[in-house]
Amino acid sequence: MKFPPLATHLVSLPDGKPQNNALGFCTSTSRNPDAIATLTPFGTGWAKRVWQGTKVVVKWLQLPGQPEFLHVLDGETSTTMRLPRRLKQRESLELVTVATPFAEHSPADTLLYYGTTSIFAANFVSITPLGEWRYALPAGSGVNVSNLSDPKNPIKSGVFATQSAVIARSRDSLRFLKDTPGGA
Repeated sequence: MKFPPLATHLVSLPDGKPQNNALGFCTSTSRNPDAIATLTPFGTGWAKRVWQGTKVVVKWLQLPGQPEFLHVLDGETSTTMRLPRRLKQRESLELVTVATPFAEHSPADTLLYYGTTSIFAANFVSITPLGEWRYALPAGSGVNVSNLSDPKNPIKSGVFATQSAVIARSRDSLRFLKDTPGGA
């Protein structure tokens, strides 16, 4: 994906609408996702109006691997004014996306656009959707989990198996088992 040359961040809503969810490209002097950052949108305003306290997904374009983190906006955005908005300190949960490339029981497609994950322990993770699971999937199905917050870490991404059935349009938190022993 090509970004505007001066863009430092891409801000999106975690609403499960990948073609219609970006608040837009922004500029900032901040390079530390652990600190409060002020973002200024490109153009004459923000792409959408959202309220103070809205959780947003922020892609940090100037960091190696372009990680994505969940932040909270400190104020309402405007589609007509180029209001700078602050990101409150990022949430400690990591963002993931889940896809089904194996297509035996489902279409080869994205099963979950954005979810948060627990700490990887004993080859298990729990994933809580920020939106909804897009379709049903039987227990034991293979999925590909991509950790968006730590994209270069092979332990946190890769092939996992569902430990229970995925229910379409539910918001249930589910456990997944890493398919490779030791998590590599």
